[in-house]
Amino acid sequence: MPHSLFNPSPKQKNPFLHFLRCRRKPKTSTFRVFSLGADFFDNVVQIAHNKVLVAAGVSVAIGQISKPFTSVFLYGKAFDIRTLVQAGGFPSSHSSATVASATLFGLERGFSDPIFGLTVVYAGLIMYDAQGVRREVGIHARTLNKLLLQMQAITLSLKDEDNLITSKAGLSKPLKIEATSLEPQQANASLLVKSGSKIRQTDAEEISKLAVDSIPPLKESIGHTEIEVIAGALLGFLVALAVNNVM
Repeated sequence: MPHSLFNPSPKQKNPFLHFLRCRRKPKTSTFRVFSLGADFFDNVVQIAHNKVLVAAGVSVAIGQISKPFTSVFLYGKAFDIRTLVQAGGFPSSHSSATVASATLFGLERGFSDPIFGLTVVYAGLIMYDAQGVRREVGIHARTLNKLLLQMQAITLSLKDEDNLITSKAGLSKPLKIEATSLEPQQANASLLVKSGSKIRQTDAEEISKLAVDSIPPLKESIGHTEIEVIAGALLGFLVALAVNNVM
């Protein structure tokens, strides 16, 4: 008989344990980290060759970089570097990015492809929202900021009036606030009552509770005009054509 039957090895003493050891999965330490790093960098390089992302990013960069200069030359505003990262202004970066993506999808996949149709619908909704809802939000913010400034001026004037009356009782005249400083659309009839050449506050305590000084001004530059949206769409279309020819 074979020698292994008389002197079995440790593995042969318990065949069941030997079977379990053979079926055991390889340890996780055999995972190659270097291969993961190589694949990761390969994926990053592949993103750089994505025409849609490149066109959208370039169009947004051009639009945002041009906003500080267009706000000076087109709207006569002071040069403000913060407009690089703000919404609103000329041109619309949202419109340029979506139109650039839709254009490249059409050039790459064909204008009958459903994805191209989806991007066109998406671009249309973005442009409509920019010149519609977002623009109205900016108009509301501008109106509310004017009202807050007027309420602050009224509150300060009433405080000065109370101080004068307290310090010189019966000798000083109350301060007057010209009625022309308030537009008819912005005047609040429930708070202000016109009496002769004066405007009196019907409930000074309610206005003092508003704490106007603690309310930060609302952001007015949010939406776009129709011209800004069209300019952004044209910018995205031209950038998409350039990227498609270069890459």
